[in-house]
Amino acid sequence: MDLLSKILSLFKTPAPDFSGILAAKVLDIQKHPNADRLRLITLDVGDKTVSPVVCGAFNFDVGDVVALALPGARIAKNIHADDHQPFTLGKAKIRGLESQGMICAAFELGIGPLSEKPEIMLLKTQVKPGSPFSADMIK
Repeated sequence: MDLLSKILSLFKTPAPDFSGILAAKVLDIQKHPNADRLRLITLDVGDKTVSPVVCGAFNFDVGDVVALALPGARIAKNIHADDHQPFTLGKAKIRGLESQGMICAAFELGIGPLSEKPEIMLLKTQVKPGSPFSADMIK
């Protein structure tokens, strides 16, 4: 590697880390019993069902394929914090129910802009549930 290549490599943005993030098919959606603006989602991740996942977004429905971060996944940008610092996802109790993961918006994975009304990323319908997430899966 020549000197110019070495210098330019210092300024490259590292590739996003999507480990622990899977394609998941939405199997069921129920109203959260303790919150009007939250839903309980059941998802197929290939070899198992993950439920409940508590989610406040309403731009997806049963049959859609989404990106699901499981506990332990690294989230690039915290959409709920002013400084958007990354964090490692854990199980969280939300209005009395323990969420088993997080359905992701593009911003949260570091691959899209922050919008006034962030929405869940919808993946291509032919993506197999349980597949490791990659940006080329996005519709």
